[in-house]
Amino acid sequence: MRTVRFNWAVGGGIVWGLLTILMLAPPEARAQTQKVRVAITTFANNSTWSYWGDRLGEAAADELATQLVQTGQFSVIERRQLQDVLAEQDLGQMGVVNPATAAQLGQVLGVQLVLVGSITKFSIDTKSGGIGPFAASYSEAESAVDVRLVNTTTAEIMSVAEGEGEKRFGGAAYKDINFQQSFDAGLAQEALRPAVEQVVERLAAQAGELASLAPPPGMANVVGARDANVYIDRGQNYDIRVGQRFAVHRVVDEITDAYGNVLDRVTERVGTVEVTRVLSQSSVCRIVEGDAQEGDTVQEER
Repeated sequence: MRTVRFNWAVGGGIVWGLLTILMLAPPEARAQTQKVRVAITTFANNSTWSYWGDRLGEAAADELATQLVQTGQFSVIERRQLQDVLAEQDLGQMGVVNPATAAQLGQVLGVQLVLVGSITKFSIDTKSGGIGPFAASYSEAESAVDVRLVNTTTAEIMSVAEGEGEKRFGGAAYKDINFQQSFDAGLAQEALRPAVEQVVERLAAQAGELASLAPPPGMANVVGARDANVYIDRGQNYDIRVGQRFAVHRVVDEITDAYGNVLDRVTERVGTVEVTRVLSQSSVCRIVEGDAQEGDTVQEER
């Protein structure tokens, strides 16, 4: 057996040199390694293509989410989770959010940016022809989209990214469907892909700058307590870290109208908890001071 010895005089110098370079790297370079945490709302369909209704906007949001994640520079909230929050907070219809409500949405989700998009042009034109028994056809899709990046801390539209493109499909039929009447999510996303690719290229170029934005202190819920442990409904899916501290708030009174509708809730801070273990979708905390019980809400301390 051959023994390989490590030359610390040479190898150690190389290791320390690499560590020094990393430690002395400018903040801008280190920021580029951080993922931008975003939520993508369903695109508004402002095109003349009405066959597919809101499903076209959903396809655009899904395609944008897929491409952003593939860059490795963005962390995207799942659309189902976003829709649940929209319904609970009554922030918008069918996932369409404007800049005024984006800041409130960001508080709940703990994201740095909300991407509000619209489809400004979409069409599929099919042409066919043939001689005798031979026939051929092709369909050409045109699309244009624009996305506004809303800072969830200030509700400011930080920038706008636009994209447009064309996609050609060959053959007499694509997946045996009628292009105009039948909706197919895969077809819709493929038709939108060239336009979305341009948008993603522009967003990726800004990722380093966007990563430096501080996400708003997110809110979570205490979902259980046992022995000395408290459990909250956020974990690795929200980038929770061991040692992170949260202020605990409790509803102590409700103000209702004559019909029993809740107008406001009065809350008080009742304690502080610290994360001791992070799981995939939840975290275990210990009580640092005060109290915490199921039904309380927690907000990251700043």
